[in-house]
Amino acid sequence: MKIVLTVVGKTTDKHFIASIDEYIMRICHYVPFSFEVIPELKATKNLSEKEQKDREGDLILKSFQPADYIVLLDEHGCERRSID
Repeated sequence: MKIVLTVVGKTTDKHFIASIDEYIMRICHYVPFSFEVIPELKATKNLSEKEQKDREGDLILKSFQPADYIVLLDEHGCERRSID
């Protein structure tokens, strides 16, 4: 199994970047892991929120393979225990 964390947009916060790098270094000892950044859309002033989400969604979906198992991390999602 290989884990790929795909995110939209790059952060510039140096503390956050350091935390991401630390996490990647630690988890790579246990499982193949990679971190992919999908660039933010440009010229979004004329797009509605739905159009922007649809375009970002298309970019995200293009990064997946048909056999991939996808897990969405969302602050409004269900909390799972490790055993789940």
